[in-house]
Amino acid sequence: MKKIIILLLMVLTGCNFVLSQSGKIAYVSDNNSSGYYQVFVMNEDGTGKKQLTDMATDCYFPKWSPDGSKIVFNTEDGRIFYIADVNTNTPADPYYVFSGEHPSYDSDGETIFFNSDYEGGLTIYAMAPGEPEPFMISYLNYSNQQRLSPDGSKIVFSAYYQSTKDIMLIDLEDTTENNLYQISSGDNADLMPDISSDNYKIVWASFNNNLQGTIYLFDNGKEKAISKGIESANKPRFSPDDKTIAFVSISNTSVKLYTMDTEGNNKQSYDIQGGSVANFSWIDNERILYDAENSSNYDVGILNIKTGKSELLTKSGSNMHPDFLN
Repeated sequence: MKKIIILLLMVLTGCNFVLSQSGKIAYVSDNNSSGYYQVFVMNEDGTGKKQLTDMATDCYFPKWSPDGSKIVFNTEDGRIFYIADVNTNTPADPYYVFSGEHPSYDSDGETIFFNSDYEGGLTIYAMAPGEPEPFMISYLNYSNQQRLSPDGSKIVFSAYYQSTKDIMLIDLEDTTENNLYQISSGDNADLMPDISSDNYKIVWASFNNNLQGTIYLFDNGKEKAISKGIESANKPRFSPDDKTIAFVSISNTSVKLYTMDTEGNNKQSYDIQGGSVANFSWIDNERILYDAENSSNYDVGILNIKTGKSELLTKSGSNMHPDFLN
């Protein structure tokens, strides 16, 4: 009722009121008494910062569950934990899941996907907390950098396949032995894939022997290079509406953030606050959440690609690995 009244006042008075935004950001920060990187949350405008963990080790790569009630993360020593009650005033100590790194939740928030060398070689596993051991998702050597499709039905990843590092796809709804597909071809090292929300398009970075990266798009059974003219491109990510691809360009002096459309046109670079881009993800079709490195410190910020303006949300300590929850 209150929002309706405010909207009516905006219309009647012509005032440009801005309703408070409700998104939450999980990240890690060493701005605490221990000096270790610990899991924090804050509002998307940088207010309401709250420390959730107090562990005698660095914590990395926090990821929200879809409903925003839990956060999973890994520690520097290769253990995965989750926080079960993020929204309480005093969250309980994190629960141990398994050994591994780079965890994330499935679309239901019940299963955790992660990388581990549990059975010898590094690959992708899935596990519900409380189960005695994880289930191997990929049997291919050195499978990692996995991205789950928004509907949870597909997983794309990079793996050694027929002597090269290729982009692969597994149909998680197919329980037969024929659910594995090779997406990329060629002799380059193909890394950092992403899959569109409709499951039809896949992007990745393909690196040659000189470590120069080119963004490729797979669509309608064909792959094509779409980042020509950009120095060493990496980490492509689809916008929520699948119309724009964000990526980084790596040079000897900096890492810059770019966007382009899915045909490789309308390339745009951005000068962001905080230094060189490290990690990033889309908030919506106009905003990108990122962390940036300046010397030995990192800060978290938001870039608006329409205005080209960015704003830092953290200003004390070192802060990185942000993850956004709508």
